[in-house]
Amino acid sequence: MNKKLIIIPLVTVAIIVLTVGYFLWANQRADYYADVSRETNDKQTEILALEKSVELYPKPDNIISLADLYVSIGRDDLAEKIMVGRPVLMSFLRGRGEVQILNRLGNLYLDENKTQDAENVFTKAKNKDLNPDSLKGLVLSQLQKGDRGEAENYLSQLSALDSDSSNCYAAFVYLNNFKKAENAFGKVKGCNIFGIDKYFAKRKDTQSPLYLKLEAANFYYEHNYLQLALNDTLALEREKDNYRDAYILGSKIYEKIGDQSKASEQGKKAVEIDPALNLMN
Repeated sequence: MNKKLIIIPLVTVAIIVLTVGYFLWANQRADYYADVSRETNDKQTEILALEKSVELYPKPDNIISLADLYVSIGRDDLAEKIMVGRPVLMSFLRGRGEVQILNRLGNLYLDENKTQDAENVFTKAKNKDLNPDSLKGLVLSQLQKGDRGEAENYLSQLSALDSDSSNCYAAFVYLNNFKKAENAFGKVKGCNIFGIDKYFAKRKDTQSPLYLKLEAANFYYEHNYLQLALNDTLALEREKDNYRDAYILGSKIYEKIGDQSKASEQGKKAVEIDPALNLMN
């Protein structure tokens, strides 16, 4: 028999054995470093241990834990980098937690107000595996854009998978319609998105509808859903042209958005309605 024909299969087998052996070893060592990270109270040691674990064997849970640690020390850039990864890394993870990583990355983008990036990532995760977390992220990304209509579309899809979460998120979506929001909130077992449970504890349907709408816009503003807050505030101004507090809020929203000219216009309108505001400045 030709020696070359014998050597080629032996080399192939050797490569396979070495590769499998390496992955078994890397998996074991990665678990060791992950255990070290869980057992220490020192954050820097925890980060270094998880970095080593992910370098050896990029398990999704460890990648997400490391990303969360980076965020906790104000290094969102490192969190994004470890989750975006290299093409080889994402190929390795395909079907093994890639969706969870994409969802966590999407939430990071939401926190950073990178709305389009968040929508793209959540859409990618949803297309790989229709799941509640991706749909929740898509609801919130549409709300960051100020698009309640598209958010409702994803709410409908979420309802088919997780009705409890759907009602919870619906309560946040429909805050400008207190009765509708309260009805959705009343159907959930537990819902504290953005502390919304405390919000409903303070609000009553006997309060002025205009006041409830203003408080809803304030709630969106406080949680950085600026376009949604602005849309609802401008709607309030159209509903009641002399609503001083709506113009005050409008000024704050425009200032946070970075439109000083419109912020000034809103502030001047508030002073026209209530000249006493000048005395407070």
